[in-house]
Parts: sequence; structure tokens; C-alpha cells
Amino acid sequence: MKVKVSLFGTLGQGFPGYQQSEGLEIELPEEATANDLLEFLEVPESQGAAVAVEGRILKADDRIRGGVPVHVLQVIQGG
Repeated sequence: MKVKVSLFGTLGQGFPGYQQSEGLEIELPEEATANDLLEFLEVPESQGAAVAVEGRILKADDRIRGGVPVHVLQVIQGG
């Protein structure tokens, strides 16, 4: 399935020429999960990223639906 992905924070730096306004269009298996997406994008767990669809943060094993924009957010910590 084709998925349009927008990367936030410094995550886009890993993709030369990445433009936030255009995002990435990638091909994933039909049964792909949020964790599968992060693995495909080669975002390590240590980088702390969250996958969001329609304003909802997905759990690692939640499936992604084709045709729905996906946002990959960099988790920010501090205080």
C-alpha cells in the first residue's frame, strides 16, 4: 500500500532533499504496523519517535491504513 508520511523534528534530515510540505510517499505491506513504518524509515528506538494518524498516536503494533496521511513525530523531552 502507498502511504504519505510527514516527518517532524530532525527526522527529515535522514532523507536528502526531504521537504516538509511534500512529505514522502512510500510503499508498505498491507499489514504494516507503526513499528514496521519506523523500521522501514530506519528510525532507531533510541531516537524516540511516535507515529500519528488522524490526530491519534499509534501503539507499536497498530496497523497503518493506506491512503491516510501519517505523521512521524520526534519525541521531545525536557522541563
